Amino acid sequence: MKIEIDKRGRKLYKFSHSVHQGGYFYCHKTDNNEEIKNKEGLRNALKAISIKYKLIDVTIKIYDKTFFFFFMMKPSVKPMELIETLHKNIDSFAKWDKDYLYNTVYDLQEIYLRKDLEKLGLEYEKG
Repeated sequence: MKIEIDKRGRKLYKFSHSVHQGGYFYCHKTDNNEEIKNKEGLRNALKAISIKYKLIDVTIKIYDKTFFFFFMMKPSVKPMELIETLHKNIDSFAKWDKDYLYNTVYDLQEIYLRKDLEKLGLEYEKG
């Protein structure tokens, strides 16, 4: 895999069989406004998942009641397997809402992430 920058300054991920731009994000909030108990432990768990699945360009944002997990993944990674692993590994840090957000983003650079999340009605800085 090779990373190149296009003429607009956005990253292109060139795999042997395909080219991708952008990435994915996973967002989960706690149930009943419960606070996340151990933010550093949650960050370490998410980092371990990113290593296990060899995720690329990972960004983790953890707030009191919500976290965002941004990444690019190789085409061989199965999204449902990744989501199930996330659910299994974050369980001890809070009681989580049954709903979560998993979607694609046009660009993993923070300025573009903010715009994409605002379109979905999320306030990036407030969590």
